[in-house]
Amino acid sequence: MVTFKRGIVVFWALWWLLAFLTDLIGGLKEVGVIAAPWLPHTNYPGLVEALAPYDPPGWLPPALFVGIIAWSLLSTLLLGLAASTPAQPSTRWLRRVNTAFIASLGLWLAFLLADQVAMKFELEGNHMVQGGFQLLCLMAIHLLPND
Repeated sequence: MVTFKRGIVVFWALWWLLAFLTDLIGGLKEVGVIAAPWLPHTNYPGLVEALAPYDPPGWLPPALFVGIIAWSLLSTLLLGLAASTPAQPSTRWLRRVNTAFIASLGLWLAFLLADQVAMKFELEGNHMVQGGFQLLCLMAIHLLPND
């Protein structure tokens, strides 16, 4: 069961790495640093569209997007650290797992608040499912036996 639990942490480390990389590459594509026709990136344009009714200052959408990328990187690094930590002693491993999951779940909560403010309820459902699945995985790590 410990292997299964470690697999959950590795899965989320990889998931956040992919989320980070697609947003980073998409952001670089948006500012013209790279051409990536193979990447259908809609996160930044979606953010701009969601903020448009509020007529934000021009610096706000890029700043928020950089914040999302930074938070995704933090989640990736913390989950990677947890995944690479030996399971014994288990208290050290669990402390790192909890820190990583709390940090990344915080981003889901921020997305849910932003979805509510921007009235993007179709995104809210998606973020709720993804964040809920991650929370369920953390619960499985804590509730399933180790043997």
